[in-house]
Amino acid sequence: MRRRPAPNLIDLQAGMQAAILSGNARPILPLMRSGAEADRETLAGVYTAAYALRLVGVLKADFPYTAAYLGDAAFDRAARSYILAHPSPHRSARWVGDRFASHLASMDEFAGHSQASELAALEWALGLAFDAPDAPALSLGDLASVPPEAWGGLIFTPHPSAAVFTETCNAFDIWSALKDETPPPQPHRHAEALTYLVCRREGTAVIRRQSPEEAMLWREAAQGASFGRLGELAAIFGEPSTAASRVAGCVQAWLESEALAAPVS
Repeated sequence: MRRRPAPNLIDLQAGMQAAILSGNARPILPLMRSGAEADRETLAGVYTAAYALRLVGVLKADFPYTAAYLGDAAFDRAARSYILAHPSPHRSARWVGDRFASHLASMDEFAGHSQASELAALEWALGLAFDAPDAPALSLGDLASVPPEAWGGLIFTPHPSAAVFTETCNAFDIWSALKDETPPPQPHRHAEALTYLVCRREGTAVIRRQSPEEAMLWREAAQGASFGRLGELAAIFGEPSTAASRVAGCVQAWLESEALAAPVS
C-alpha cells in the first residue's frame, strides 16, 4: 500500500487558515498525518474554537455597551455570525470589528431594531477617535494671530480624530444610560436623524450633539468652505443679522472640543 505523501508546508498552512477562518476543521483532516480521524478532528477543533473565542472576546472589548445591551447569548450569536461572514483582512485585532455595525444592521435577528447597529456604530466611532493619529489642535491663541482682514478667507481643517456620527434612533441615550450603569430607555426612532460630533479632547474620546445648523456648517467647513462662506450659509439657514455670531459660536465649540487641527508650519 502506498503511503499518502506528506503535505507541503504551504498547503498545510493554507488549509489550517481556511479551517480556522471558516470554523470547519474537517477539510484539513486529510492533511494531518497521525492519529485517528476523531482525534485529528478534536485537535483541529481546538484551534478553530480558540480562534473564534478570541475574536468574540475582541469584539466584546470593542463593543462593551452593545454586548451589555444585547445580552451575552445574542451578542455571541452576532459575533460568531460576523466572524464567519467577514474574515478580517487585517493583521491587527484592533480592526476586526470595522464592519460589525453594518453586519448587525443586515441580520434578520435585529431587523427593525436599528438601535443595535447604531449603538455599535457609535462605539466604533469613539474607538476611532481615541486611536486617531496625534496632531496639534487649533487653539484660540492660533486664531488671535489672524489679522481681521484675513478672517473671511480662513479655512478650518478637521482634526484627525474628528468625525460625524448620525443616528435615526436613540442610540446615544441608550449608550449614555449603559455608561452610567442605569437602565437604558426604550428604543424609539427620531422624526429626523440627529447628528453628533465625535473627537478626542485631552486624550479622551468625546461626543457632542450638533444642532442642524452646526451640522451643516461643520460639513461645509470640512469640505473647505471659508469662514466668510460659512457666514453666508448661516444667513441663508437662519436669521441673517445673527449669522456671524452663530458661526463664531460654532467655531468656539469646535475649538473647545479640539475638533480642529492647527495649521502645519
